[in-house]
Amino acid sequence: MARKHTVEESWKLWDEANAYIPMATQTHSKAPRAALRGVEPCFVTRGQGCRVWDLDGNEYIDFRNALGPISLGYRYPAVEDAIRRQLENGIIFGYATPLEVEVARHLVEIIPCAQSVRFLKTGGEAMAAAIKLARAFTGRELVLKCGYHGWLQTMTTPGMPEGAAASYRDLPWGDIRPYEEAFAREGDRIAAVTVACAYADIEQGHAFYPALRELTEKHGALLIFDEIVMGFRLSVAGAQGYFGVTPDLAVFAKGISNGMPLSCYLGRRDVMETVRQAVVSSTFGGDTLSLAAAKAAIEVYRSEDVIGHLWARGKQLHEGMRSLFNKYGVPATVRGLPPCGQLVFTTGDPARNAELMLRFEGEILKRGVMIYSVMYPNYSHTEADIDEALGKMREALLVMRDEGLFG
Repeated sequence: MARKHTVEESWKLWDEANAYIPMATQTHSKAPRAALRGVEPCFVTRGQGCRVWDLDGNEYIDFRNALGPISLGYRYPAVEDAIRRQLENGIIFGYATPLEVEVARHLVEIIPCAQSVRFLKTGGEAMAAAIKLARAFTGRELVLKCGYHGWLQTMTTPGMPEGAAASYRDLPWGDIRPYEEAFAREGDRIAAVTVACAYADIEQGHAFYPALRELTEKHGALLIFDEIVMGFRLSVAGAQGYFGVTPDLAVFAKGISNGMPLSCYLGRRDVMETVRQAVVSSTFGGDTLSLAAAKAAIEVYRSEDVIGHLWARGKQLHEGMRSLFNKYGVPATVRGLPPCGQLVFTTGDPARNAELMLRFEGEILKRGVMIYSVMYPNYSHTEADIDEALGKMREALLVMRDEGLFG
């Protein structure tokens, strides 16, 4: 008999956590949803390969993958062994370590725009560093921003001074016209254009990225790619590798170290050298455990077809889901590319779409499948794992269909 799904201990601890931790988590996207109380886990205690276990002992095939960083798999042997070996020699020191040079050399060899590299801990922090260097290098203040670059660059929430918010313009993905208009109005003030791919409409990048490259070069602004998600996933070099457009600066994080906290900002040497005057400095920017993990992870990417595997397993997942949707009359599809696709319901009513998504997530959680707004396959997902997940999704959709939720 199948084990009954319960998350009672998880929610009990969540209630206690709220007494000590606002939102009971450090990451907004990891907060459990009240509508899924009793179904969604609040705490995960361990992971192995492509699976995780929650506080109540439930096992899940995981497509959240720590919101993207677990690209090779939980406890991936080469990465875990590298961390254990380095731990015997120390975590951080009062001077740089050779690992900083080794990992930087790897990145210069595999990332088209990389001439110089520096390390930090999170993607948002590294984006802030790249933007600061762009402003220092150009002597301009305004940044045209496309996509989410972390909380440091989110100017539309309380707590941001008006002066800081005024130095950014949020513009859409895929349409070059608003950027052309912005440069026509105030091109001499624009230091940089920063851009992160839109998952669902990512293929628009084939025209959008070259247009941005041409526009920024014309006006003497820098082009900065947020490769936090796309790096070591869409291709080893991220969007610049996939679309064949080289930015001036780029930021990598997440998959670079298979879960250890590491980010880097890299790019043109003349721009990167501006750090001497602009000053971006962090005590923990060169911790050895994260760099050891990155070195091992990058070596796996360089010696094995990790990217091909992510595409293949993502394609299997997407095609399987679309087949289920067609078979059972589900108003839904999967958009975007296989390594980072998005499930979307398509009723035409946003509120109903949200309700269907929530219900679907609840039903598959009860059956041992965990997804996110972006579905991330990792290198440890096998064909059998994807087939198993699709079988559980089929069961969930049948329950929803039989309740008349699709028509």
